[in-house]
Amino acid sequence: MGAEQAVLGALILEPNLAADLATHLDGPDFYRPAHETIWNAIHHVATATTGDIKVDAVTLASHLARTGELERIGGAPYLHTLMEACQLPENAPAYAKIIRDNARLRTAIDTGSRLVQLGQKGTVDEVDTYLAEALQVLDDTVTRWGPRDTVSTSGFRDLSWILTGQAPEIPPPRWLQHEAGHALFYAGKVNGVFGDPETAKTWLAQCAIVEALNDGGTAAMIDVDHNGENHTAARLLLLGAHPNALADPTRFRYYDPQEGAELRHAIADITTHKSDVVLIDSLGEIFPMLGLNTNDGDEITGGLRLISQPADTGSCVIFIDHLPKATEARATGFAIGSIAKKRAIRGSYIRAEEAVKPAPGQIGKINLFIEKDTAGELRRATPGGKYLGKFILDSTQPHVTSWKVARDTAVTTDGRFRPTRLMERISRHVEDNDQCTGRDIREAVGGKPENVVKALKVLIEEGFVSVHKGARNALLHHSISLYREAEDDNAQPDD
Repeated sequence: MGAEQAVLGALILEPNLAADLATHLDGPDFYRPAHETIWNAIHHVATATTGDIKVDAVTLASHLARTGELERIGGAPYLHTLMEACQLPENAPAYAKIIRDNARLRTAIDTGSRLVQLGQKGTVDEVDTYLAEALQVLDDTVTRWGPRDTVSTSGFRDLSWILTGQAPEIPPPRWLQHEAGHALFYAGKVNGVFGDPETAKTWLAQCAIVEALNDGGTAAMIDVDHNGENHTAARLLLLGAHPNALADPTRFRYYDPQEGAELRHAIADITTHKSDVVLIDSLGEIFPMLGLNTNDGDEITGGLRLISQPADTGSCVIFIDHLPKATEARATGFAIGSIAKKRAIRGSYIRAEEAVKPAPGQIGKINLFIEKDTAGELRRATPGGKYLGKFILDSTQPHVTSWKVARDTAVTTDGRFRPTRLMERISRHVEDNDQCTGRDIREAVGGKPENVVKALKVLIEEGFVSVHKGARNALLHHSISLYREAEDDNAQPDD
């Protein structure tokens, strides 16, 4: 009952929610008949009025009075009771879900009870007739699980093109170019970037916006983190966006929604606009704004479908999300919240990890890893493993921040330091000087001591060199296998 009152109160307070909620609920879903009457009246007033007349308690009471139903629903004071029952209109979708779920349960109870009664007292003909009706009712109930699609289609796709002998073409990633010649994010798909705070996740996605604008395309940003238009414009200008493109609403659209209804309107606007690149920053703020429980997979899935709509019209949608703090949760590779988030990613899902923290006047470096690549084209362009390379932000020059995505010359495919020339020199020294210490190796091989230590560690981890304690706890090294750079499939030159 509380949910029914709250959802009706939300519609009186925020009439623009009516069209959206109509995809979730029907009048018969309400348990109390008076509430069904009010629901129908709200939608009648919303669609029948013109000009400046909007749905509110006064116009709604007037309509109910004309139809002779005002007293039956409890009079005008009851409309104010409904408004008082709704503290947060943006939670209306959550209230609607409670109503819809209970309506389904009542349908199952009513249908089952009727079948029990017929089985005990009825005739075979009555049972057969009612079974047919019951199956239809139950089928309709199952079909209504979640929001209904208003498009009259079964989702059927014609695969007769297979007989032409032409293999389907899977487009590679389109936006944010890597120095290796490929891109990171897919057009027409949902992509994601996640990581800890201050790992330049938003910077990375904003570079895709700059790239699209400077390529003559269009872009949009939904800023649910509320960085503000001044901060966002300044950031995009720093990254190289042309002022004329940012100032042109047909080229770039910036949204700073404050509540759920504004967010829905922003998504609809962007979907109509068909922007090439759409940045949504960030998921952690969007779900509460929509009144969704981040621990409920069904609710998260519904929310993701809503904000993923621009991808259906060809946009490259990029979500920003954050890693959890708990060690066990971080190990899963999922961002904060339900695994439904990861399922929604149909493009690339990239994890950002700090190597050198970006800061004004400095060069920041962020390691990038592929967490998911549904189409497989990003992995195809990457030389094995998950490691994509580093996102490098150079802020050493005033009024401009240059950027690039490139692979390190001395890093393995999993992002680890791998100076292969130095590794071979160490291996040769250990072969010729069995039981040598780490100090012996550093003095004989030369180079930066920290690089020698890292190269020796790789040789030990990969089984080329063993280490054990000697006299006075000295660490002694022994050659197990000969390491040669020319035989290393992951060889990377280290200058």
